[in-house]
Amino acid sequence: MPNENEYSRDWNDLGLWLEKTHKRTSNRASYPPDATSLLARDETGMPEGSSVAAIVRSLLDTAVDDLTSAFGLAAGLGRLHPAGIPTLVRGAVELSGVGMWVLTGKGRAGRQERALRVAHDSLFNASKFFSHMAADPGVPGNVQADARKSSEDSKAQVDSLLGSAAFLGLRKSAIKAPLNRSDALRQVDKERGTDFFSRWQLCSGFAHGFAWAPQFFNDLAYRHVMEGGGVLTGRVLSEERALVLLRWGRHSIEEFIGSLNIGLVPNEAGDQLSIVASPSLQVHPLFSRKQPEQALKRP
Repeated sequence: MPNENEYSRDWNDLGLWLEKTHKRTSNRASYPPDATSLLARDETGMPEGSSVAAIVRSLLDTAVDDLTSAFGLAAGLGRLHPAGIPTLVRGAVELSGVGMWVLTGKGRAGRQERALRVAHDSLFNASKFFSHMAADPGVPGNVQADARKSSEDSKAQVDSLLGSAAFLGLRKSAIKAPLNRSDALRQVDKERGTDFFSRWQLCSGFAHGFAWAPQFFNDLAYRHVMEGGGVLTGRVLSEERALVLLRWGRHSIEEFIGSLNIGLVPNEAGDQLSIVASPSLQVHPLFSRKQPEQALKRP
């Protein structure tokens, strides 16, 4: 097993990486696309705020913020929260996975379709939320009025987004299809040979309070046989296991940034290239740190 000094180095390395990455994503001028890049060209015909670059940048910012918050629960507060850390890592893995899924759509149309699908999913969700609030008799009248307007605005944005999709020659049915994030993660894993879905699923177990997740992942602290029958067990999230979780989040973000960087670099080869990642060797589905190679693929 690693000694205490090795753990300290690992935590320090993770903290330095997070500090650097969070500082960069906090700067709105970071990750600028070259004028000839795939993502710059993908802007054509896309509605403001819903382009491929805008969608993936929003996903990246939130993923990094989630992982930074998870690290802070351990390093900043000096405690290993048994549910908070995996719940936040879940967010980082999910958002990174959806971002990779958007970026690896087939050609320009594939990337644009997936970006608009993510945007539509958000707007449709917002419309349902505000419609429910506007109809809730327990909500003050002025808040109901604001909610009603927000619902109408969301619906108008959906109509505008679908109009942009039609202009681009994209199928409205594809844009309006419900966004299943677990399916997106599975597709990313299939293409890359990674195991983000398994990691996300385990972290989801913690987030939803399922007993199986800590029973499988956490370390046994005690086992007490009670009088009259029954066994009481206690498990803890150790420093080693917390570090594993945080590394999962880092791995997903690094993979995401790798795909993003390919879309930002100068490209004179054509508009219909796809961003792909070649699968690497399969190892243990939960504890691997596989790093697939990423490249451009011609149609």
